Amino acid sequence: MGKSSEDTQISSSISQKRLDEILEEMILEVENCLWISVEDGFEENSFWISTPIDDFDAYWPTPGIIEIDVNEDVFNKILSLAHEVGHYFLEKDTDLGEGSCKIFVESIAWYLGYKYFKDKGYVIDKKEYKEEASKCLGEYVRSLNEKNDN
Repeated sequence: MGKSSEDTQISSSISQKRLDEILEEMILEVENCLWISVEDGFEENSFWISTPIDDFDAYWPTPGIIEIDVNEDVFNKILSLAHEVGHYFLEKDTDLGEGSCKIFVESIAWYLGYKYFKDKGYVIDKKEYKEEASKCLGEYVRSLNEKNDN
């Protein structure tokens, strides 16, 4: 992963127009460099869908699809995209990705997505990124606890 000569700083305080431009650039990065299709999602959540090996073909060898919730604001779409890209990299890592506990997987996906985009020159505000990751991880813990209580 190469780093561009001038990093793009990303935070919720920059203009919506610029955030839209940055999101579009980041999506193109993912689609052109990783061959992952990024699509609008309508399920009130963003997620990574891996393409089963049996479904790969020579014409469109995409490793998967990232769906980004259309109802999120643009800054949160950027955070979601980074996180879901992290899932792609984690899935490729057979040492850490397979059979790990949910909280571990989600934590590592947050890290890997941030790192990928930082290496590509898209530097997301660390404080805001960590806050969103912590919020989402807390939601995962609560949902797992609810499942265990039932």
